[in-house]
Amino acid sequence: DAARRLAAQPLASVLSIAVIALAVALPVLASSFVQSVARATAVLDTDPHVNVFLALDATDEDVRRVEAALKAHPETASVRFVPRAKALEELKATTHLAELLANLDRNPLPHAFSVRTRSSQAARLAAARADWTKLPKVDQVSAEFEWAEKISRWTSFAQRALAGLALVLAAAVLFIVGHLIRLQVLTRKEEIEVSQLIGATAADVRRPFLYHGLLQGLAAGLAAVGLAALVIAWLNAELSALTSSYAYEIKLVFMGHEAMAGVILAVGALGVAGAWVSVSRELKRFSVAG
Repeated sequence: DAARRLAAQPLASVLSIAVIALAVALPVLASSFVQSVARATAVLDTDPHVNVFLALDATDEDVRRVEAALKAHPETASVRFVPRAKALEELKATTHLAELLANLDRNPLPHAFSVRTRSSQAARLAAARADWTKLPKVDQVSAEFEWAEKISRWTSFAQRALAGLALVLAAAVLFIVGHLIRLQVLTRKEEIEVSQLIGATAADVRRPFLYHGLLQGLAAGLAAVGLAALVIAWLNAELSALTSSYAYEIKLVFMGHEAMAGVILAVGALGVAGAWVSVSRELKRFSVAG
């Protein structure tokens, strides 16, 4: 009966499903964006460390002096030396610029040290960086982990905000489904009253509307997942075209099959809940009016 009534009003059914699907697609898309950022930042090194780059004309003796000074510093936990030849090999292996780098007459990269620090406090790091910048043949000192930590904190905040958004939109779906079901209950008021006179219980009256809410929710959940998947696929195609000439490829990730099934079932459950609340409320009003 619920499926028949959905098919009997195709335009109204499609519009109601589309409204719910749009509301659900928003947190699904936001979740994909947050997951993409989280996956990108997961490979970043967030341990407190500082990169010390030497001048291009630094000799082996300069390297030994700088290394000794770094190891003797009180903020230093460990020191790793990255020779310029190894840095160039790693760059060729991890980027799309291997052909371009192979045509260079000389290695453009300097010797470098990766220094693990004992603290990540801003004041202590600033003091250490100032000391290391003054060392002979040191060209630049950078603490690249700081921005990685900031991105991780923003990602955690985005996940909490996304959870709040999902709750708000879940309440909106409940309201939309409840309102749509309420309109159907009101149009079938006389039919419901007659059925109650011949022995229909509240459960008997409620059941078709619960099926209606379930079918509507499942259809909206499927439409939301499909819409979000199309948007992500389109964005990935655009990003691939934009970043094809860059060293790194930017790609958005989409939820797996289990997560998609979970979203569809969750929206179906919201449809049932909205129908239950709406029908129960209207049946109480019918009883009071009677």
